[in-house]
Amino acid sequence: MVRLDPYSPTPASRAGRIFTIVAPFVMGLVCVLLSFVPFGRIFGSSLTPAFVLMAIYYWAIVRPEMFPPIAVFTVGLVFDLLSGGIIGLWAFVYVVTYAVVISQRMLVVNAPFTVFWFGFLVVAAFTGALAWAVVSIFHGTPVPPSTLVRHMVLTVAVFPVFVMIFGRIQTRVLPGS
Repeated sequence: MVRLDPYSPTPASRAGRIFTIVAPFVMGLVCVLLSFVPFGRIFGSSLTPAFVLMAIYYWAIVRPEMFPPIAVFTVGLVFDLLSGGIIGLWAFVYVVTYAVVISQRMLVVNAPFTVFWFGFLVVAAFTGALAWAVVSIFHGTPVPPSTLVRHMVLTVAVFPVFVMIFGRIQTRVLPGS
């Protein structure tokens, strides 16, 4: 009788499994890079949506085990380093936002899209207010919030498009979706 060795995955299947584990993190890094593409110039504005916030909110609600806090911190730190702003600002803001989203996750998971979108509106307002507060404390004086408010309104407006993109990626790439 022939003795069969235990199944061992092929290198290709291991690479595929690794990709599915890091896919949300990679999408977060892609969102960081998208944040520096001047899309707003097309419409005569310097504003771009907070792509990273969209990724953090989506993955924190849909698959939090695949986008842990260390990934959120890393994505925020990469954003800080590339933006040339206050180092640690967005890393801190995104980690706090992630913690708030995770704590309130059950309110929007499996809810209709309008509830999911409204939840994002609340999170975007919270994130904008937190970033404004941290920057105001850093500068020692309240900074004008108008640009940040427009930035978050734009982010909420384009959020449905990114939900569709993330949803397609999730169903095609990630197992058990």
